[in-house]
Amino acid sequence: MIFTANSSFFDFEYVRMGNFWYVFFIVLCLGLTALTLFICRKAGKKFSKVLIQILLWSNFALHFLKQFIPYYFQRWPVILVDSLFPNLCAILIVTAPFIYLWGNAYFKDYFFYIGTVSGLGVLFYPSGPMDIAQYPGGFFSNPDYLICVARFYLCHFLLLVTALIMVLEGFHKINYRRLWAIPFIYALYLGGVSLNSILLGPVFHHPWYPQDWVGPDGVFNPRGEHSVIANQSMNFGPQPFLDNLLSPIYPYLPQGLFTYKVGDQYYFVPVLWQLPFIALGTLIAGPLMALPFDYQHMRDDRRKHRELRRWKKMARHSRRAEAKASKNGN
Repeated sequence: MIFTANSSFFDFEYVRMGNFWYVFFIVLCLGLTALTLFICRKAGKKFSKVLIQILLWSNFALHFLKQFIPYYFQRWPVILVDSLFPNLCAILIVTAPFIYLWGNAYFKDYFFYIGTVSGLGVLFYPSGPMDIAQYPGGFFSNPDYLICVARFYLCHFLLLVTALIMVLEGFHKINYRRLWAIPFIYALYLGGVSLNSILLGPVFHHPWYPQDWVGPDGVFNPRGEHSVIANQSMNFGPQPFLDNLLSPIYPYLPQGLFTYKVGDQYYFVPVLWQLPFIALGTLIAGPLMALPFDYQHMRDDRRKHRELRRWKKMARHSRRAEAKASKNGN
């Protein structure tokens, strides 16, 4: 957790993690998630089927209707762009109802994995509320701030709880063998985020987005003047808090495929630069997330793999024995 010299655990300024509200929203969202899943289990599949559709379409509507929240309405029509696809969560919120109703198994897997990760991730690193610094007096002195932060948590809570209901209530069966597709679907969604920033920036010149392609205020510059909004989901490169951590490996990433240089500065190929990290994360976290739901399948495959190794080992010994016998016979 991040503290400053003057911060306290009950500090009302949410721009710092570790205060009362940081813990409050973690407990609230996790508690509501557990309560909702408990109710679904007790009420049965018919109730759960209706509830998940209500929650998915409510989240879909809230993504667009948030323009009526004072924080957004006061900045209208410029703020309309926030109801487009500025980040991965926004696109998932908009597409989740359609994935649930008509998506194939691969996209439903993506909804489960990314919806769960993003829903939990924002609880522990709530980037949205931390970026809203216009109301430093705290929630109670600024109702607009309170409403906007509550909306942020509500949208991500709904992603989390609907993804879990879908799987726990049997509306979708997780199969760990489909994990290979997650990085590619992720790349498809991240491509949408990248295109959103390119169109709103250099193409249509929205004042909140970079106006150039490269350079100090270029859309491809992850350290540029407007990079905070244009580089959401790190589609054009790592944010500053990761830049120092990852910079030692930049020279080892394939030039032209993942990175390129303009002068002395590294730039990153949109979408592609994240794929090695997403693939590694999927390889590590994917089986762990799938394990509670696909345990029997994973156990059977492991047993088959052990049997295959055993037969291969026996075959090698048999060939060696035959070769030795043939040599001795000669």
